[in-house]
Formats: sequence, structure tokens, C-alpha cells
Amino acid sequence: MRYLLWLFYFLFGAASLAAQSYTLTVAVYDRETRAPLPFVSVQAGERGATTDDRGEATLTLPAGRYLLRASFTGYRPYEARVTVGGDDRLSVGLRPGATLSTVTVTDQSERTALRQPRMGVERLTVRELESIPSVLGERDVLRSLQLLPGVTAAGEASNGLSVRGGTLDQNLLLLDGAPVFTPTHLFGLLTVFTPDAVGGIDLYRGNIPARFGGRVSSVVDVRSRVPTARRPVVKGGVGMLASHLSLETPLDTAGRAGLILAGRAGWNDPLLRLVRRLRNTRSRFADLTLKLRYRPNERNLLTLTGFYAGDFYAVDLLSEFGGIAATGNEYAYLTLNGGLEWVRFLGDRLAMTTRVTNAHYAPELRFPQLRGTPVVFASGIDQQRLSWRVAATEDRIHAWSAGAQLDHYRLQPGRLRPGSSEGVVPVDLETERGVEIAVFAEDDWRVSERLRLSGGLRYVAYRQPGPGEVRRYRPGAELTPANLEERTQTPRGRALATYGGFEPRLGVSYVLTPALSLKASYARSRQYLQNIYNANSPLPTSRWKVADTNVGPQTADLVAAGFNYAPASRTFSLRTEVYYRWLTDLLEYKPGANFFLNPTVETDLLRGTGRAYGLEVALSRRQGRFTGEVNYAYARVENRVDGADFGTRINRGRWYPGYFDQPHTLSANLTLDEGKTHELGFNVVVQSNRPYTIPNGFVEINGVDVPLFLERNNARLPLYHRLDFSWTIHNIKQRRKAWTGDWVFTVYNVYGRDNAYNIYYQPRDAGTPALGLFGGSPFAAYRLSIFGAPVFSLAYKFTFRPRG
Repeated sequence: MRYLLWLFYFLFGAASLAAQSYTLTVAVYDRETRAPLPFVSVQAGERGATTDDRGEATLTLPAGRYLLRASFTGYRPYEARVTVGGDDRLSVGLRPGATLSTVTVTDQSERTALRQPRMGVERLTVRELESIPSVLGERDVLRSLQLLPGVTAAGEASNGLSVRGGTLDQNLLLLDGAPVFTPTHLFGLLTVFTPDAVGGIDLYRGNIPARFGGRVSSVVDVRSRVPTARRPVVKGGVGMLASHLSLETPLDTAGRAGLILAGRAGWNDPLLRLVRRLRNTRSRFADLTLKLRYRPNERNLLTLTGFYAGDFYAVDLLSEFGGIAATGNEYAYLTLNGGLEWVRFLGDRLAMTTRVTNAHYAPELRFPQLRGTPVVFASGIDQQRLSWRVAATEDRIHAWSAGAQLDHYRLQPGRLRPGSSEGVVPVDLETERGVEIAVFAEDDWRVSERLRLSGGLRYVAYRQPGPGEVRRYRPGAELTPANLEERTQTPRGRALATYGGFEPRLGVSYVLTPALSLKASYARSRQYLQNIYNANSPLPTSRWKVADTNVGPQTADLVAAGFNYAPASRTFSLRTEVYYRWLTDLLEYKPGANFFLNPTVETDLLRGTGRAYGLEVALSRRQGRFTGEVNYAYARVENRVDGADFGTRINRGRWYPGYFDQPHTLSANLTLDEGKTHELGFNVVVQSNRPYTIPNGFVEINGVDVPLFLERNNARLPLYHRLDFSWTIHNIKQRRKAWTGDWVFTVYNVYGRDNAYNIYYQPRDAGTPALGLFGGSPFAAYRLSIFGAPVFSLAYKFTFRPRG
């Protein structure tokens, strides 16, 4: 009997011990900088969590022995056996991995990507950006995205993105939640984001999360770095194109407040004078990023962000625009964004985020005069957003969020100031306004070990508020000044136009084997703010337009399917996707359209439909000395404008290639890591070039042969291909010193391919070789290339950490 009692006590005690749970707090930090690491994935057995901004994650576990894993992009994976028998705290130091153009992926993160129900999602970290060769050695956010499948450049040395054939304005580009309307410096050579302040980038081009809306092609969510340094850190660099400097520092001894201040500036007049045709070109630019984070207590977190970007450049290639004669052209851009975010932690899994942002964009086009002040064309956008969101982290079954957004747009389409020119009449176009009210909910649902769903629903109510003018045209007729029947002034407080509707999002992932999963998705989105231009990329004179009675919102529906393959060896992974997107209320322009200071811009626009479809394949190698990614995309984009008569049709109402129809793209981003001393990087791009328009013949007018254009986008530029190279040299003798520095040598377009940026037609120029003449026509075809030779650069980058 006594033995039975002892056995009973033993089993009861063991059961009680097993039933009791304990708290394990894991603090994760960088082993080199000792800085805490937020957003690290920590897992013990079946329980998982993500570290907060202090680098801490809390796991509730029954007593027992576990394999603890910690993984973070850009760092080597961590594994250790731990025994849980009471409340405990554990510190984990992660070592930085090889700084590649591809992320070091642990087995756990590969499995996460394998099961993730969202499609078309790409994530880049700052470590990836540092190794990708770019023009003149400057780290570049958008150029890095152009190496991904389905993402192409707007042109040579341009940071404009076309995602799955979409136009540039169909991408929502965010920096800490505030939109950026022009993301480039220096004619499009550089991205405006301050290099030392970028913390990460998410690209959504599939079933976009329901919390995002307002664009029909993609969302590029750029986040600035979180200040986590325990002592001041100074970083900087000097290059041929720009110099940059940043400071990251704590603001109190308790680590509750931190600051990042980063800036970059470039003055390129001496460099431009080296190119003969650019000797009279001037350029300067600057950008500045501020991030202040304060945690007053365990439950609240406040973040203040600010961003400035300014550009100025002058060219003498054009002497007349819009009927205004000038000695040249001067362009000036200004972006000024700010935001305040409050995060309230409501529990271990629940957090509420409230954010208010303001985005200000003001471009100017100046026409210098021989005497007096210049003629100035100015426009601008102001967008304010108030958003609220509550989110719950995954509890092994659900990870959900819900919230609301309020957006207000205020557009100045164009204002002309004559300066000292007596022959120019001042013009002030009517201000346009738009309001979007959106509510959304989304959930990632783990139905079973094999099946996961990602569902979201967004509802948007759009309103164009007064005051403003409503123009009504003859029903069924082409929108022309002759068919304008009525002009009505709508007072303040009343709506000129209203739109809205539901935008469902759905993704599903099914795991067939531990290494293979199938995925499918669907998403609908609408766009109420659009950029109107009739060139290959937006000019300072291109104008933004809110949806009104004559220009409705674009609507896109996207379906996609594919598979992910990630073998247990973790040496490589393979991803494929096929997609089809159809678009309604696509905006096109009439032949000879002129949007400059046009008060009835809708009379130069046409509305049509579009379709885009393709296949994307990405093969990645994540481990070893030689790593990288090879991508291939087959992508088509076609438009159709089939109006009731000749004036409202394009290409006789048939389908024709869109402006970013580039059927075949092969890109490779490869890195050879030679250990502690240096690494080599290579970019390879081979691409079908975009379409352009050629004459169908010529007609004789008053004895002069003039080209006749009857079709749009009826030819294609020559094949595009390019090789880039970078060599990063590390000074290992400085590794343990306060000052460390690297030399970065890059070559853009190694073999000097003379890729065509455009082929255009203009009056013959005896000093410029033409591609072809049209009989006795005074017009000829000319080929424009940006970089027809290798571009070399050398930069020095440093980090200074004062000894504490």
C-alpha cells in the first residue's frame, strides 16, 4: 500500500509539474554592436513569438526541455537546447551573416515562406541593398526591386517601377506610412530615400493586405530604421555622386528614447561638365530623415518621423515649352513628409496603433528669361491621413487585424506665374479635393497543419467635395469642348462626385510535402488618384487628378497561382507564379494631347480596359560562398480603347501593347563572398525592350513629306542587356576599433552596351546622326541612349562607434 501511495504522489506531482507553465523571456541582440534586435522570430517547440523594439520576446511554456531557435534576416541562425523548470530569462546574441544581395534564410523562415498564404510578397533588408551594384555606387531602394521577377524599370537609369506591366502611378509608395509621389533624384538616377535611414522594404504585388489601398498595381512599403543603439553611432560615406552622414543615439540612460538623423547631399555640376552634351547642365539634391522613438512605459510607444527631399536641375536642351520661350529649363522638386505614431499594447498578443501623417509634394518648372525673373509653372499635392488599427499576433490559429483610414487630398493642378514676362498671361487652375474613408479587416487563419488562409475585406467610400465645377457633356458623345453642354458650380459642403465599393482579398496555401506548397490568391483594388502624362515617364508638367464625374477610378482584379519548393537541405529554393489582371476605366490620352494648364483635361483623355498576364520564376541559393537569385518573367500587358467613333478609338479598337509591355526578362543577382576581406557582386539583366510608335508612312502637305502616325505602340526598341559589377573591400584590421571603413568599387554597364532609352522624331539636325529619313520629310528618327559606356565609381563608407 505504501508503494502505491508513493506511486500516486509521484504521478500526481509529475502531472502537476507538467500542467504548470512558466515564462521564458528571450532577449536578442547583435553580437557585434550589442544593440537589441526587434522583429526577430523566436521559437521553442510549437510556441513562437517575435521580439519587440527592445529585442525581447516572451514564451509561456510547460516544464520540459526544448530546442530554442532564433532567426532574423541578415543574421546567422541560432539554435540551443534549453530546460524550462521555472520563470527564466535568456540572452541570445546573433552574429551578422554574409552581406549579400539575398537574405540568409534559416530553415524556420523558409518553412514560414512555404506556408505563407500571401502571394507576390517580397522583402528586402538593408543588408541586401548594400551589395547590389548601382549607378555610381549609391545604395538604391527601387533599383534593388527592379531585379525581382515581374518588376521592371521605367527606363535606363530610372527608379520608376512598372510592376507586372502597370504604369508608374499605379504603385503606392510609402515611407513610414506617408506616400511619396516622386521617388527619384537627379533625372531618375537615384532614389530619394536616405540610404543610412532605410530599415527594410516590403513589396506587395499579389493579394495586397486589406490595410493597404488606393493603387491597382502594387504597394512598396519602405520603413526607416528603428533607433536601438545603446551608445552613439555615426555612419557616413563619400562618393562621386553624393555624400551621406547619419547619427543614431540614445537620448536617455534608461534606453526609453532613441534618435536617428540621416542626411545626404549631392552637387554634380563638375561631374556633368565631363559629358559634352551636358556641359551647361546643373544639378543638386538633398534628402534628410528623422526618426524619434520614445517609450514612456511598458504599454505605450511613440514615434515621430520626418522626411525631406529636394532637387534642382537646369538644362538648356529645350528653349520652348507650351508656347513659352526661354533660355533653358529649370526643374525643382520638394517633398516634405511627417508622421506621428502611437502604439498601445493591450496585452501579450494585442496592440492598437494610431497614426497621423502629412505628405506634401511641390514641383516647379521655371523658364529663365534673358532679362528679369523667370516664368514659373507650379503644382502640388497635399495628402493627410489618419489611421487606426488593432492587431493580434498569431495564437497558432489566427493572426488578425482591423481598422479604419481617412485620407484627404488637396491638389493644385497648375499655376503659371509670368514673372517679368509681359507676354505671358497668369493662369490658376481650380483646386481639386478628394476624400477616402476606408474600413478593413484581415485574418491569417491556420486551418490545419497543411492548409492556411489569408482573408481580407476593405470597403472604401470616396467623395469629391466642393467647391468646384461640374462639367457635363452631351450623352454618348466624345468629350470635346464642342460637346460641353453644362457647367455647374458646386458649393462647399456638397459632393461633386461619389464612388466606392468592397475590395476583397483572399489567399490560400496548401502544403503537399514538407518541401512543397501550392498557393492561389485573388484581390480587387481601386485607384482614386491618378497621374496623367503622355510620355514614357512623368515630367514636372504631368498632373495628378482625383476621380470626378468625367474621370472615374480605375478598378483592377487579380488572380494568381503558383508553388514554392524549399528542400530540407536549404541550399536553394524555387518559386513560381502565374497571374492574370484585368483593369477597367484605364486612362489613355488622345493623339496630340496637351495637359499643360488645360482646364478641361478630360477632353484629352480616353477611357478603356487593360489586361496583364504572365509567369514568374525565381531560383535562389541562400547558403555557401556563392549565393544569389536568378529570376525569369514572361509578362504581357495590353490595352484596348474601343469608343463609338474614330476620335474615341485607339488602333481601331483592337488590343495593343501597353507602354511597359516587356515580354521576356531574365535577371540575376549573384554574390561571391571571399570571407572577411572582400566580396564580389554581379547583376545581369536581359530584357525585351518596351514598345514605341513609328510612322505608318508619310503624306505630302504643301510639297513637304510629313510622317503619318495611325497606330500606337506598333514597334519595339532593341533588346536590352547589361552587366554590373561591385567589389567591396573590408578592412579587417579595423574590425574591433571604434572606426571601421569599407571601399566600394562599382562598374555599371561593364561591357558598354549602348541600350536605347527611346527613339523619337524631330526636325533634322545636321550635327546629330539620324537613324532614318522619310523621303523628303524634314523629320528624322533619332536614338537616345543614357549610358553607352561603362560607368565607374569609387566610394568610401565608414562607421564610428565611440568607446563608452
